[in-house]
Amino acid sequence: MNYQAICAALEVPLNTAFAALSPPVKIFFDNLVVMPPDAPGEYVMVNITFGLTSETALEESLDRARGAIIIRVFVRKGNGARRARQLSETASCVLRSLGSTKKSVSGVFVRVKDISGPAFYMDKEGPHFMARLTASWDATNLG
Repeated sequence: MNYQAICAALEVPLNTAFAALSPPVKIFFDNLVVMPPDAPGEYVMVNITFGLTSETALEESLDRARGAIIIRVFVRKGNGARRARQLSETASCVLRSLGSTKKSVSGVFVRVKDISGPAFYMDKEGPHFMARLTASWDATNLG
């Protein structure tokens, strides 16, 4: 197991859920810290951080890791809290499902812990209203 496998276990279900919405909502990964230059009216940014791991370096033998996931939902001002809550619920449903999924026989098993949020923010000068959810996670390599 490596960091990319852990990220995929968290990112794929989120990407699938937001792509299935009508209309689909664009999702950005990989720790972007600023609004993408071509940001659509609605989009989601996901940051995955790593905390404690059972190995001192990134290796194929990484068996367990812990960290946090931060999900920011952006909607155009004027759509405000209602639409932000709807998209936050999509993210929250995915996180809750990752928190209740049964262990498989092999692969990367991710368990999401308590979810905090959504908390709502409005940038007075920017074009978006934002909702933020955070959760801690544990990942295990089941072989």
